[in-house]
Amino acid sequence: MRDRAGINNDRRGTQARRKNRGVPVLVFMIAGFLAVMIFGCRKDKPEQPLPEPDMTPRQVVGIGRIEPEMRFLEISSEVSGIVTRINFRPGEVVDKGGVILELSNRIESARLNLAAARLETQRSQITAAQAALKAIQIRTENAQKSFERSRTLYNQDAEAKARFDAAKAEYESLTEDVRQLEAQLLSARNQLKQYRADYALAQAEYDRRFIKAPADGLLLTLDLTLGTLVTPQAPFGSFAPESPLTARCEIDELFAGLVETGQKAYIRLQGETESLARGVVTFAGPALRKKSLFSDEVGDLEDRRVREIWITLDPGASLLFGSRVECVILLGS
Repeated sequence: MRDRAGINNDRRGTQARRKNRGVPVLVFMIAGFLAVMIFGCRKDKPEQPLPEPDMTPRQVVGIGRIEPEMRFLEISSEVSGIVTRINFRPGEVVDKGGVILELSNRIESARLNLAAARLETQRSQITAAQAALKAIQIRTENAQKSFERSRTLYNQDAEAKARFDAAKAEYESLTEDVRQLEAQLLSARNQLKQYRADYALAQAEYDRRFIKAPADGLLLTLDLTLGTLVTPQAPFGSFAPESPLTARCEIDELFAGLVETGQKAYIRLQGETESLARGVVTFAGPALRKKSLFSDEVGDLEDRRVREIWITLDPGASLLFGSRVECVILLGS
């Protein structure tokens, strides 16, 4: 009995093992069928290529500075002198030719007065010489008529030779006086030209004692007081000519080729997002150059190249000259 039971148990185990072996085979067959179906479906519908992402930047940002379009002008003097008067303060608007300050000018004023007096005297002498010449010319014309009449009578033996010779001598004498007066008048006129040149020189020397505004604009700084000694070619102030407000910035060479004139732009404070003013790119440098606006930044490399860009801001922008800003240029606008 025990042997038959063991045999039966062995038969059941063998059948169970056969059943278990059949399950993986069925799974593999089903997986293969699904793979064939999926692969067939993929062949029916070809894969669509994924669109390439647009890597073109929409805007370019550079560091700039607020300046007048005509740039800042330094105020200096051609001559040395003591400041005797200051007519304008920094922050005031000055018209072209307005005298910002005056230097000591007593010597130059005296020379100008002397040159003016010489000029006036010479003009008076010329007027007198012209009057004398006019009188002599009238006398000469009368003497000429008397001489011609006397010559006619003398040729007709109607007048003595002595009267004829006297009329001839008077006419020739007056003619010579006319020549002399004409020469004197010409010399006086040449002298007048020289005195005019002397006066112009004295006027120029006198004018140099007055420091004038080169154009309509705003006086920014004036680093002197009354009594200060001014030396030639040493700037002592700055001036902003009246011109459109401009943000002058530099764009790194990596993006320099994307900037064109006519593109719209706006400016903002560094690190901020709020727009301070808007404008248009009006100038794009034709070549790359070394960084110049802010060359004192830490970490700048000597071989860094930039392109200079001018952004003319819309009227009404209220910004301080010299302010450092970020210039955001909208590409393709």
